Amino acid sequence: MSTTIPPGAYRVIDIDDGSPEVEVHMEFIELAIQQANLAQPIETAFSVGSLLVHGRQIIATGFSRELPGNTHAAQCAIIKSKTTSLGHFVQGSVLYSTMEPCSSRLSKNAPCSMHIIEAGIKEVVIGVKEPMTFSECKGVAQLRKAGINVIHLKVLEEECLRPNVHLLS
Repeated sequence: MSTTIPPGAYRVIDIDDGSPEVEVHMEFIELAIQQANLAQPIETAFSVGSLLVHGRQIIATGFSRELPGNTHAAQCAIIKSKTTSLGHFVQGSVLYSTMEPCSSRLSKNAPCSMHIIEAGIKEVVIGVKEPMTFSECKGVAQLRKAGINVIHLKVLEEECLRPNVHLLS
């Protein structure tokens, strides 16, 4: 008997149980961490990495401030996906992000949660909830309200925070 996950579900994975699902999520979050490490650290924003995945294929990657205009990681991955041969797979894809997608922007740019909803992404896997360093983030709540499933892969939280040690120490 298979279990159906309702739209907007939230699950926490806090141990590596060796299951194929957890191993895949860990593999892609580790790649997102590599993207986060490409972001130039600044004192006013987190360094985040993201990737869009369809099945086991990476559609696009992104990291904080990669593109002009004070862009965030998820936003960069979504923008870049439009120029790839796999861009038509974005709707229904999975977004992996080292940190919870933002729910508001001080710069008045659209928040990552809105970019994700508008792109039709079906599931988001995060490595860590956004710390309260700059604002109270409600990205997970916004995604769930829109029917997007969210998995919090707590097993890699420390590694996901490492690109932001300059802000959290």
